[in-house]
Amino acid sequence: MPAQTDAQVTRDRLAMTAIGALAGFAAYALVEILPDRIDDERLLLFLVTATGGFFAALLAAVGPLSPARALIAAAVTALPAAGLLTWASTRYDDVEDFLDTLHAPAAFALIVAIGLPFMIAAQRPGEGWRCYPTLFRESWNIVVRYAAAWLFTAVVWAVVYLSDALFGLVGLTIIEDLLDIEPVPYLVTGAVLGLALAVVVELSDYVSPFLILRLLRLLLPVVLVVTAVFLAALPFRGLSDLFGGLSAAATLMAMALGIATLITSALDRSDADAAEALALRGSAQLCALAIPVLAGLALYAIWLRVDAYGLSPDRIAAGCAAAVTLGYGVLYSLAVLARRAWMERIRGANIAMALAVVALSALWLTPALNPERMSAQNQIARFAAGKVGAEQLDLWFIGRELGTAGPPALEALAALDHPQAAVLATRIARLDTAQNRYTYNEAEEVVARPELIARIEARAVVLPEGATPPDKAFDKMGPRQLELRAEGCERDTPGGRPGCVIVVADFLPSRPGPEAMLVWLSGASRASIEVLWPDTQRNVARPLFVAGSQVQDITPEALDRLQRDGAKVAPAELNALTIGRAEVVLLP
Repeated sequence: MPAQTDAQVTRDRLAMTAIGALAGFAAYALVEILPDRIDDERLLLFLVTATGGFFAALLAAVGPLSPARALIAAAVTALPAAGLLTWASTRYDDVEDFLDTLHAPAAFALIVAIGLPFMIAAQRPGEGWRCYPTLFRESWNIVVRYAAAWLFTAVVWAVVYLSDALFGLVGLTIIEDLLDIEPVPYLVTGAVLGLALAVVVELSDYVSPFLILRLLRLLLPVVLVVTAVFLAALPFRGLSDLFGGLSAAATLMAMALGIATLITSALDRSDADAAEALALRGSAQLCALAIPVLAGLALYAIWLRVDAYGLSPDRIAAGCAAAVTLGYGVLYSLAVLARRAWMERIRGANIAMALAVVALSALWLTPALNPERMSAQNQIARFAAGKVGAEQLDLWFIGRELGTAGPPALEALAALDHPQAAVLATRIARLDTAQNRYTYNEAEEVVARPELIARIEARAVVLPEGATPPDKAFDKMGPRQLELRAEGCERDTPGGRPGCVIVVADFLPSRPGPEAMLVWLSGASRASIEVLWPDTQRNVARPLFVAGSQVQDITPEALDRLQRDGAKVAPAELNALTIGRAEVVLLP
């Protein structure tokens, strides 16, 4: 950057300070004034997002661009995105409910954050919107500049509060009185942020992402080892527990995208700037080949969840994220396998995937990709196809959490000619009178509990033969617990026997009457055991039993042996140390 005169430096700092102060005043107006004067929630949403996105982009673009060009870049980036977000808000009657989903605000943020470097590059003569060195430099510079500026702003506020506390010791309230004037905190924050950004731009040769990028490169070999160990252990660990929920998919995607970021940092803007060490380049190539594996596992985890429970906006968002991650992985892997110019191919893949993310985010905010409507239609189709029963349908989710797509979905469900139509109609009627999910679930429990207990008792094998479980043995279990145990009972053991056994015996001679234990298939490869007492309940997710000095898991095969050989109840070979009313037992 050419050297600037003192006058130019002062002018630029004043300009950025003024822009920041204007942004602060706009934030004050949007937060403190307009909500009380504008009744139209969607108009307010547009004003807030358009103004916030515009000033965030403008403050980032001034410096790389002249103020006039930065105005154009910020407006073209933020205003259409705010319009799309406002359009998408019509999926919900209440804008607050729409924003609570977080998916659409995230899509808006992605459009602005990823689109801005393209707009900056497009405004720079002789470079063009697809110039990778400019895109790379500006993307990382925006992150570093904003991080440094916000850090300085936080320090300024710390000084302000300390100064106010110091003045308070001598009875002066000057600072406190100024801060009590409503716009002042907003103006100070905006002005300081603008000034900090101006100074950071001046010192771009010193405050740059160069150090961060060099440090990130060093993590590639470490991440490669971690990923290799994970993939090597996966066949021995098995997949049954890996895909229990979206958290596993999120972890896999986060790791894959983190690897992509590290690879990008190692390749830098050009081959001349890329890491030269063979260890780093080799790690980058091997890590690139691992990304599609991680992304594929994430997609499979999401598919299992969708297959079990159907679509939801969260699962659709996760699926889109996994598809993007897989896109990075496939393009990176193809670039590495091509060998020739593989680093340049990865840089091209970064441009293509960034544009794909912007396009997908924009599509999310249009009727073409309406996750609420897609989820509602999928839940209807699952019920019509018999994949889910009337008792298992989450009607509160369908009718109350899918916005304007919910009520038509309930009407479509009620209109189906289905064997369980009467049960469904009763549940929909209960939904109409429920104030919230808690009261709805409470009403559901009263009806669901007897049915679930009946399912368990119809399938469970009671040992010894002729014994009966204690009365009210399942009273302490909620509907969800009962449903899981009913599903476990309805599974078959490896030997084709029922998936649950109730063992009745006098396990505690000091208590009157017998006790009961429920052993049930809680997963594809494990069984669980718990005590069924009417006045208490002990749940053990993965029980253990002791044979000599060897601790073993209870397996489905053990459940088979229990039914085949019968229940063997005998006194335990234990003595206890009695201290008051406590008994201390030592297991062998």
